[in-house]
Amino acid sequence: MKTALLDNKKNDISIERIDLLVTPYQNKKLRVYDWYNYKHSFSRDLVKWLIQKFNLNKKNKVLDPFCGTGTTLLACKELGIRAVGIDILPLSVFISNAKLMRYDKLLIKKHIDKIEKLLSKKNKKVKFDENDEKDEKIEILKRFFPTHVLKKVLWVKDWIYNTNDEQLKYFFLTALFSILEDISYTRKDGGFLRIIKKEKFENFNKIYIKRLWKMCNDVDFINNLPETETEAIIGDARKIRIRNNSFSAVITSPPYLNRHDYTRVYLLELLIGFVNSNEEVKKLRYETIRSHVEAREKFRLDGYIMPVKLEKCLKRLRRESLPNAQTIRMIKGYFEDMYITLRELYRVLRNKGKIAFVIGDVRYGGVAIPVSDILVEIAENIGFYFVEKIVARVRGNSPQQMRRYGKIPIEENILIWEKK
Repeated sequence: MKTALLDNKKNDISIERIDLLVTPYQNKKLRVYDWYNYKHSFSRDLVKWLIQKFNLNKKNKVLDPFCGTGTTLLACKELGIRAVGIDILPLSVFISNAKLMRYDKLLIKKHIDKIEKLLSKKNKKVKFDENDEKDEKIEILKRFFPTHVLKKVLWVKDWIYNTNDEQLKYFFLTALFSILEDISYTRKDGGFLRIIKKEKFENFNKIYIKRLWKMCNDVDFINNLPETETEAIIGDARKIRIRNNSFSAVITSPPYLNRHDYTRVYLLELLIGFVNSNEEVKKLRYETIRSHVEAREKFRLDGYIMPVKLEKCLKRLRRESLPNAQTIRMIKGYFEDMYITLRELYRVLRNKGKIAFVIGDVRYGGVAIPVSDILVEIAENIGFYFVEKIVARVRGNSPQQMRRYGKIPIEENILIWEKK
């Protein structure tokens, strides 16, 4: 297998820490990219570096079938390159499009002033009505917020929708989603939404208005970007509703095989903005990629041949004591879903089109699963030409695992393929 390290001498993008390129660390310091802290993402400069590497220009079109919160799309828009993002999570599509649309700055300022005045008057007056008290969604949300804060959150959401203005909805809701961790009993921790004890909370009015003004100052950046066709749509990477040979490149990061269930991690945002019941959350959970144990088989599998390396890993895992009995089923299902996804990407890519996958290997029960190598075999069986594996970082295992299993290094990689 051809393996490489990034060479910053041949590109305009300065690359000092390759390990940071596959994380959202850099985006926290970039206007608009920092509107929402989405921890399952990569950096803007990784996208720009790959665009240079693939020799893409304004005549090309890029796809991100797991678009997260739009890093690929916004980076493409900066460079005047058309791009489409797809995600099954409505939150992801919403935040992505919020970062891509143009805003009337005077209108935004006017409504920030308006809601600031309204919130100061509502300080002691926001109440649940009788119907709210019986609402299943609100009953769930009460576990995560102080009552007075939740009342404010829901009042603001209603106020936003009552403006009946699309750009105001995207702008003000994105700001609201971005502060939920600060004003709730929760913290996003890897694949979990943890409930934590807090003695003091940020003042809702203060933190929300501050966030709105910060975002308002970023509007000029968006409005000055090229008027390039970029959008995110709700969909499934395993069934892309776009015609054949539409894209010159794919730049994406599929869910890692790490049991992270995004419908749990982003539960608050989903309940506040996109679903009305726990049943709707479950329905979404079951339909996601099988990177966690609760996702279910969704598509028919035709022509899939289980890779030899995967067979060997599963054989070893069956001898181990695993914390969850569904782990082996999940691992098998994950690679089946990746096969279906790669087959769809082959269909929508033009000849000589390139794919970049940011992906991490994993370990279960002391058994290392070489996700990258297995995906390479799957992609080659579909018809892709494997170009290279770029090692972004290598991580060790925890002290507990070290004592039990010894040192098992795990890679995080960028895989590059070309459609023959």
